[in-house]
Amino acid sequence: MPGARTGVCFTLGTGGNRVPGSPRVDLGEGFVRSGELLQELRNDVESAYAALEKARDSQYLRRCVVRAVFSFIEAAIESVKVELRSTIRCGHFTDPLSDRERETLGSLHVIGPRQDKFFPLDQNAKRTFRLATKIWNLESFRLSTNTEAFQDFLRAKSARNRLTHPKTFYDIEVNDHDMHCHTIAGTWVQAQLGRLYEARVRALAKGFPEEEREKFIQEFVGRQRVSGVWRADA
Repeated sequence: MPGARTGVCFTLGTGGNRVPGSPRVDLGEGFVRSGELLQELRNDVESAYAALEKARDSQYLRRCVVRAVFSFIEAAIESVKVELRSTIRCGHFTDPLSDRERETLGSLHVIGPRQDKFFPLDQNAKRTFRLATKIWNLESFRLSTNTEAFQDFLRAKSARNRLTHPKTFYDIEVNDHDMHCHTIAGTWVQAQLGRLYEARVRALAKGFPEEEREKFIQEFVGRQRVSGVWRADA
């Protein structure tokens, strides 16, 4: 029974007066809030690494890092889909999509249950970023997969899968090489997300008067570059 050994239990509190997972529309809260979602998960990653720094051999804290990193990764990919769906709903992209592309994008609606198809993480990333280049007309953008960092991402994904669905004690062990791969996986996804949105901003800037383009680019691209990247040696 959870908490039985420590005497710790969780009870329903009164703070917030809200149902978990539900937006307060009356307070102007959005239904998705992707930017806040990514920032909160990035904070989780930083906190998990900070805790691990004090006890680097702790398997529990290593597993906390893995879970935090992959929560961010999965949310990052979904955040791209959220923006793509918005682009289509707003009528800024009207070209037909193939069955495969519609399958990748999932349902266009924001409210209500979703029945989107599950894809392995690497396939989901590739398909989503490829679809973004089409919908946003980013001719120069290519997801960086011919690199050692992407290979580390794949290794990290395999290790995370073993951790999430363990069959033996050894599946939940996180060794030093695993930690290296998980860290590189997080930095790789963060870098690709930054590259994608910078390409998106530069594409949008082409529709501005020439004297306003650079200011527009610097405002949004500079905002993306403010956030730090995770340490590869953590």
